[in-house]
Amino acid sequence: MTPDVPASPGASKNDKSAQQHLYRLNPTPKQGYEIVLTIQDAPGPFKKMGWSALYQAKGCNYVVNDFAGVRGEPEHTVELPFTERPDGSFAATVYLDAMLDEDYYGNGVCQWTLAGVGAGGSPSGAPEETAFNGNIDLEHLLAEKPRSMFYWKGAYGTVVRKPDAQIQVSPVAFGSPDRSQFKPALQAELFSLTLTPRKVLP
Repeated sequence: MTPDVPASPGASKNDKSAQQHLYRLNPTPKQGYEIVLTIQDAPGPFKKMGWSALYQAKGCNYVVNDFAGVRGEPEHTVELPFTERPDGSFAATVYLDAMLDEDYYGNGVCQWTLAGVGAGGSPSGAPEETAFNGNIDLEHLLAEKPRSMFYWKGAYGTVVRKPDAQIQVSPVAFGSPDRSQFKPALQAELFSLTLTPRKVLP
């Protein structure tokens, strides 16, 4: 991991994108968890994959609108490198201490917490395909407890079209952690993404 590039002097202090450049990554994180993504019963391959971790600094805030007194809480997304394993699963390592706790706004140290990790993909990465996203929260991660999400097979490779038949970008399918949420007729037509965490020993 490398620290973010500092904000340009001309960036507005209230601009959300400018806030992102203030936040720094920890160059020597130590609290790591390996997460393995297993895809089961999918209709086909997932050739385009992506992983990311969301961090939040609750109780730490910055001014969004001076006039209205609106304030926002820092959030930062870190893209995670991943590898494909011989068995067809994917793996990435996330760090609880990936962000540096610092006094970014002169009001005290901002304490970062990992909110969750998202991982998923699409058959080929084409923009008109439905993408499938799995996720695991901090509670499951710390407990080293797997989390599965279920999806309808019929959405695999789906192209969403407007009434005039022009292709539009389809939404991301976030699935459901409870397969019983699907209609009985669809129970045999589901596939799953399972994220299994394991603490990395120092």
